[in-house]
Amino acid sequence: MHIDKIKINNFKNYISCEVNFSEKINFLYGKNGAGKTNLLDAIHYLSFGKSAINKFDNDNINHKNNFFSLEGCFSNNMVYKCTYEKSNSKKIFENNKKYNQIKKHIGKIPVVFLSPYDINLIRNYSTERRKFFDQILSQTSYKYLENLLSYNRLLKQRNAYLKRINNIEMIERDIIKSYDDKMINLNKSIQDYRLKEIENFTKIFNKNSLKINDEDLKYRIEYFSNFSYNMDTSIYDQNFEKDFFTKKTNIGIHNDDYLFKMDKNLIKRSGSQGQQKTFIISLKLSEFEVLKNNLNIKPILLLDDVFHKLDDNKIDTLIEYLLDKKFSQIILSDSIDERLSLLKNKLIESNVIRINKGEVDER
Repeated sequence: MHIDKIKINNFKNYISCEVNFSEKINFLYGKNGAGKTNLLDAIHYLSFGKSAINKFDNDNINHKNNFFSLEGCFSNNMVYKCTYEKSNSKKIFENNKKYNQIKKHIGKIPVVFLSPYDINLIRNYSTERRKFFDQILSQTSYKYLENLLSYNRLLKQRNAYLKRINNIEMIERDIIKSYDDKMINLNKSIQDYRLKEIENFTKIFNKNSLKINDEDLKYRIEYFSNFSYNMDTSIYDQNFEKDFFTKKTNIGIHNDDYLFKMDKNLIKRSGSQGQQKTFIISLKLSEFEVLKNNLNIKPILLLDDVFHKLDDNKIDTLIEYLLDKKFSQIILSDSIDERLSLLKNKLIESNVIRINKGEVDER
């Protein structure tokens, strides 16, 4: 799959612009703060109905306005449009037909977005890593997405009930049990799919990391959970007092983590900036392959400042890897002239798009 054209109105630092893309390699060039990342994020928004960077949609609106709109024409002869107004009214359209549920759009436009913010996958809490894998799994299985949404809704309701009651004697156990009965089965279903898919993902990741990494180091991913398949609702009974006093549910797949390691140590503790960047690149290229295999569509690959913090050897290795015919459309950004010259020296024909303060010059 590839995007042919995008129309942007009032999105971040863009007031109004239209950008045409090559179906192969597109090079976004501009100074820091010009809007390269914002353009990539606009494509991501068309795919997922949300920004990869900003948590709140209001933060994506150009400060002079109260709405934004994005429209993309894609190689599958489909036109997708996203609109958002400050009244928290978000709409997504497929060929001018509005989705009645935004979740039905997930998986229609597979996109892999690698950005400097991805370092948070290594350095931040487990929430970031779960979100990364959940986003992949939600695109490959609608049942998984439905189960995850149901589980998160029940978890939020159970925790809200625990927070509302000040005296443990006033807890109505029938209410708690109504949540527990549903959550135990969802725990099992979600974890079962995670275990199966992380095994597949790890095989692909191990292969990719060996190709990208030019050092004698082994990168690894380990899945960790405090929930196990043989548990039943009695596990909630055993943790009831702890749940009440901490005002949260302490057992369940919402606590799962994916441990990122270099040899036997956590890479966030032992890895250099370059090694951590290489790990992230391997992670994202594996995401590409998993989506391609499961959806039978080559995702659009968005690479934001991908060469930063890599030495020359790693840059050469990565470029050679990206020249592989396994990729379809690649849109990458950089602010350094020498990188564009480097790509040309590698005989890479690319569509150069120059960006300056939210304005686009295609050459």
